[in-house]
Amino acid sequence: MSAMGHERIASAAADGLEKLLAVTDAHPGEVLGDAYLGRSTTDVLAHVHSWHTLFEGWIAAHLNGESVPYPAEDYSWKELDSLNEALYNAHAGRSYESVKDALLESHQLVMSLVAQIPESELVEVSRHDWLGGEALGDVAHE
Repeated sequence: MSAMGHERIASAAADGLEKLLAVTDAHPGEVLGDAYLGRSTTDVLAHVHSWHTLFEGWIAAHLNGESVPYPAEDYSWKELDSLNEALYNAHAGRSYESVKDALLESHQLVMSLVAQIPESELVEVSRHDWLGGEALGDVAHE
C-alpha cells in the first residue's frame, strides 16, 4: 500500500472521527472493562487528543529545525505503555464534554497542519529521518 496523502488522510480522519464519536456520544464516560484497562469512552477520546497534541509538537519541532521528540520527550517506542499511561494521567478526571471539545479542536488543528504539508513530504518514506523509515502521511493517518 502506498503512503497516505492529503485526500486519503482527510477522508479516513473524517470517517474515523465520525464513527468514534457515534459510539462515545452514545455512551459518554462509560467504562470499557478489563480489555481496555478499565478505561472509559472519555479516556479513549483523551488518548486520541493526546496523540494529536504529540503530532502537533512533532511538526512544530520539525518546522523549527529542532530535534523531534518522537514519540515523546523522554520516551522511546519501547516505553509506549509508560507513555500511554502518562497521557492517560494527564487527562484523568476530565469530563466527557471537555475532552470531546479538546479532541474536536485538536482534530481540526492536525487536519490544518496536514493540509499545509506538501504531498511529497507526506508520501516519501525516507523524507524524515526522525520517523525511522515511516512516511509522515502514514503517521498522520495513525
